[in-house]
Amino acid sequence: MVVTRRIVRAALLSLVAAALTVVVLPAAASARPSSAGPGTLHLQTVPPLPGVVVKVDGQVARSDTRGRLAIRVRDFVGLEKRLVVPETRISPDRKVIFDRFRGNPDAGAHGKAVELGLRTARLVSWSFLDRFGDAVPADRVSAMRLRSNTGEIHDLAGAEVAQPRWVSESRTQQGPQGLVSKQLYYVVDSAMVDGTSVVNRAGQKFVPWEQQAWVVQLLFFRVAFTATDMFFTRQVGDGIELTRADGGVERLPFGRDGTAVVPDLPRGTYTITVFGGGVSFGRPVSISKDQEVTLTVISVTDMTLVTLAILVVAVGLVLLGRPHLLGRLRRAGRAVTAGDGARRPPSRHRRRWRRPRAGAPPRFPAEDDRAAPLRAGVTLVLLLAALAVPLLPPGPARAAVGHRGDATPRPAAVPVPVLAYYYIWFNPTSWNRAKIDYPLLGRYSSDDVEIMRRHVRMAKSAGINGFLVSWKHTPQLDERLAKLVEVAREEHFRLGIVYQGLDFARTPLAFDTVRTDLTYFATRYATDPVFDIFGRPVVVWTGSDRFTAAQIGATVGGVRGKLLVLGNAKSLEDIESSQGALDGQAYYWSSVDPTAGTSGKKLAAMSRAVHQRGGLWIAPVTPGFDARLVGGKREVPRRAGDTLRASFAAARLSDPDAIGVISWNEFSENTHIEPSERFSAADINVLADLLGVRVDIAVPADSSEPGNGDHWGLSAWAALLVAGAVAVLLPLGVLFQRRRSSPSPPGRPSGTEADIEQ
Repeated sequence: MVVTRRIVRAALLSLVAAALTVVVLPAAASARPSSAGPGTLHLQTVPPLPGVVVKVDGQVARSDTRGRLAIRVRDFVGLEKRLVVPETRISPDRKVIFDRFRGNPDAGAHGKAVELGLRTARLVSWSFLDRFGDAVPADRVSAMRLRSNTGEIHDLAGAEVAQPRWVSESRTQQGPQGLVSKQLYYVVDSAMVDGTSVVNRAGQKFVPWEQQAWVVQLLFFRVAFTATDMFFTRQVGDGIELTRADGGVERLPFGRDGTAVVPDLPRGTYTITVFGGGVSFGRPVSISKDQEVTLTVISVTDMTLVTLAILVVAVGLVLLGRPHLLGRLRRAGRAVTAGDGARRPPSRHRRRWRRPRAGAPPRFPAEDDRAAPLRAGVTLVLLLAALAVPLLPPGPARAAVGHRGDATPRPAAVPVPVLAYYYIWFNPTSWNRAKIDYPLLGRYSSDDVEIMRRHVRMAKSAGINGFLVSWKHTPQLDERLAKLVEVAREEHFRLGIVYQGLDFARTPLAFDTVRTDLTYFATRYATDPVFDIFGRPVVVWTGSDRFTAAQIGATVGGVRGKLLVLGNAKSLEDIESSQGALDGQAYYWSSVDPTAGTSGKKLAAMSRAVHQRGGLWIAPVTPGFDARLVGGKREVPRRAGDTLRASFAAARLSDPDAIGVISWNEFSENTHIEPSERFSAADINVLADLLGVRVDIAVPADSSEPGNGDHWGLSAWAALLVAGAVAVLLPLGVLFQRRRSSPSPPGRPSGTEADIEQ
C-alpha cells in the first residue's frame, strides 16, 4: 500500500512538471528581447572616415573609405557597455575620439546601421610672414594664443611656438535628421614679439579641416629714424637707443645719410633716445604704419648759443647797473684805437662829477635813471622770449576756418567736461551684422589694448576729456574695462560708466542683478582716480526710467555714497517720477534732429528740473543717426557737420554739467565720430573746432607724428630756455636795482658820481 502511494505521488509530480514546462518555458521565451542572440552590427561613422577602430566581444573591425563597418557580436543586449571605440590615429595628421551614438546600439539587431559620432583632432603647424611676404623666424615670436569658436584656448610659449600641435578639428551634435559633424575654426588672439602683440586680435581665421599648414601674418613696419638739431635743420647724433615694451634696449647707429632704418619693427609703443651729439630725452613713439620719425636733440651748439646769449644779457645788465665800467671800457677802447698808447686830449666838453661838499646830502639819480636797469633787464627778457617764439613748432595746427571754408572766429573752450559714449563689446564677427560703415582702424576687437590707446589719444587731441563706457558685470566686459582703465591711467584720461540695465530684448534686468553689479563696480573702482570726474565715479543707469522712486532707492541706495548714480530720463515726467532717488540725469537722445529747432527747449526744461533737485545734468550731442538696419524707423543725416553743430548749440544752451557726445563708436546706429571709411574724420574735426581745439585729426593718428604724444619736443625746450632766462635775468635786474637805489657810504662817491665821459 505504501509503495502504491509513492508511485502515485511521483506520477503526479511528473505531470505537474510537464505542465509547468509547457506553460512557463514559452512565456519565458516570449519575454526574452528580440535583440538577444548573436548577429552582425553595422555602424556608420559621422563624419565618414576610414580606419576607425571598433572592438566588441573580442572582435576588431575598421571602417572603410565611406566610414562604414560591420562586426559580429554574440548578443545585442547590453551592447553599449561592451562596445569600445578607442582613440585612433587614422592618418599622420588626424586622430578620432569617440563622441556619441545616435540612440541605442541594441537597435542594430534589426540590421539598421547605427550612427557613431566622432570628434576629430588635427596636427597643425604654422609659419610666420611679415606684411611684405618675407618669412619671420619662429624663434622671434615669444608667445602666441590660439582660440577656437568653442572657447578652447591654446597658449604657446618658447619652443612650443615652433612645434606642431594637436587641435580639435570637429565635433558632432544631434540634428533633426541624425548626427551632424561641425567643423571648428581658430583665431589668433595674440602673437608676442619683443613684448608687444603684432596681430590684430581675432583678425586671422583658420579651419583645421581645410588647412593643416597655417600662415600667420605679423604686423611689422618699416621705420626710419633721424635726429635734427633743436635750433637748426642739420642732422645730429650718432644713433638711437630703442627701448622695447619688454624692457630690452637696442642701439642702432645712423648711416651715412643720418638715418637708422628698421625694416621690420613690430607694431607697438617704444621709447626712443638719441645718443651722441648732445642731450636727448626719451620720447614715446607709437608704431602702427610705415613711417619716418624725426627726433630733436639739444646739440652742443645749441647749449653754447643759449649760454652765450644768457652771458651777453647778464653782462649787459651789469654794465647798465655800473655806468662807470662802461665809461672805462670806452676809454680803453679809444686808447687802443689812438695807437702807441697815446691818449687823446681831453675834450673841452668833458664834464667831471665832483665829490659833494662835506655835510651835503648824497646825490641820487633821478627816479627814471634808477629804474633803467630793471627796465632794460625786462626788455631783454621779453626780447629773448620773442626770439624763441619762432622756434616753437607749428604742430598739427590748422587755420581757424569755418565749415564752409570761410574765416570765422573760433568759439571759446567749453568750461564743462566733454565725455563721449564708448562701447567695448565689439568682436571681429560684430562687424558682419547691421553695419554700413566701418572704422578706419579696421574691424577691431574691443579687447585690443593698442586700439584702446589709439582711441584715447584721438579723443584727447579733439578736446574730449573722457569716455562714458557701456558696461555690465560679465567676465568679458570686466576684463575689457580693466584694460581700458589701465590705458586711461597711462594717458591721463577720465572714464565714467553707462550701466546697461536692459538686456538685448530691452527688458530691464532684475533688481538683485543691478544691485550686485553696481556693488562690484563700487568695490573695485570707487576710489580710482581714473573715474574722478565729479569727485565720485559717474554711473548712468540705463533702464532706470522703468522703475518708481522706491524701487530705484532700494536698488542703488547702498552705493550712492560711493558713486554718482544718474538716470536716463527721456522726459520731464521721468525726472519727476524719480523724486531725488538719483544723483542726476544723462539723456541718451541719439535720434534727435536738432536742426528742427525744438530740441533746445526740451533740453533746457529737463536741465532746470534736474538742477532744481541739485542733480547733475549731462546734455546729449550727436552728429546724426541711422538705425534702420537694427529696427529703427528714421534717419537723421549729418549734413556735412551741421547736425553736430546744431546739437552742440542746443546742449550748450541747456546749462549742462557735462556734455555727452553720442557717440565715439556706435556703428550700429551710426552716431559714431570715430574716423570711418564713410565719413572719414569729418565729424571729430567739427567737434574739435566747436571745442576750440586747433587740430586736424590725423586718420589714424600716431603718437609719432608731430604734436601727438607727451614728450620733450622743441616747444618744451624753447619754453624751458625762456623760463631759464627769466629765472636768471630777473633776479640780476632786481639785484642791480637795489644796489643802485642804496646810498653810498660817507666820503665815497656813488656809482653815478664817478668820472664819466659825456
